[in-house]
Amino acid sequence: MTVERFSGTYEAQAPISHGSDEDFGMEQRLRTIEMAVRENGDLYHEDIPVISGNSLRGQLRDLLAKDFLTRISDDEDPVELGDTLSNTFWSGGDRQKSAGPGKVNRRMLNGIREHIPTLSLLGGALADQIFSGRLNMGMLTPIATETESYTGRESDHSVFEFVDETFYTRMDDRVGGRQGDEGKQQMKYTVQILTPGTRFDHWMALEGASEVERACLGHAMDLFEASPHVGGQKAVGHGEVAFEYDDPLPDAQPYLDFVDDNREEIREFVEELDEKTR
Repeated sequence: MTVERFSGTYEAQAPISHGSDEDFGMEQRLRTIEMAVRENGDLYHEDIPVISGNSLRGQLRDLLAKDFLTRISDDEDPVELGDTLSNTFWSGGDRQKSAGPGKVNRRMLNGIREHIPTLSLLGGALADQIFSGRLNMGMLTPIATETESYTGRESDHSVFEFVDETFYTRMDDRVGGRQGDEGKQQMKYTVQILTPGTRFDHWMALEGASEVERACLGHAMDLFEASPHVGGQKAVGHGEVAFEYDDPLPDAQPYLDFVDDNREEIREFVEELDEKTR
């Protein structure tokens, strides 16, 4: 199995917020991972803020899903998917244990590899089956003194120099929630961020990818470059990044040619798969 690895650097062009799984009330803290930090022969553990690989993977999945379904649709006859297959395209899907044996059989799994490069690249779950993707996605790890042993990149700055917080207010606009002359209730909440200028180390790797699957990754990154955002709160200006990889990313053209040349056959398979999993 061939493995092709791409290493690169991301730089925050706007505040990056990527919320923790824990509930901290009116405070949204950054997602962190505990790392072992080695310094002058000493070893200690530190909670390091990171951007999960799923954040970037999710962005690529959404972009590819919209683009792929548009390419196999007609203006007057768009492809309309049921909830199950739509969820697989947009979110990776969920395995349905109650789906019954063989709802998605081996022929259909092979068909996904053959006809739907986006799903073959990213993997997912559909009905009673889970299928692996060709793409492994690393975290976006801040380049800092605490992460040198992980990224292999030297820095004179602690990761905590890049951590800050901002705040927003939310108005209570419930029409029926106020009595008489009672004013609107203003709620303040704070958001922990990684500041603009924070630089991140990143990697992704293709394992056993075909030429079309490689090109699908290239197209995904082309789409991402048009609106490069990670983390949350894009609507309020968070998440914009600039990125550069050490080696050229795959050329998108073989993927675009494949979809264009096989459009009718691909659509027929997608609609069959959708009918089978509704």
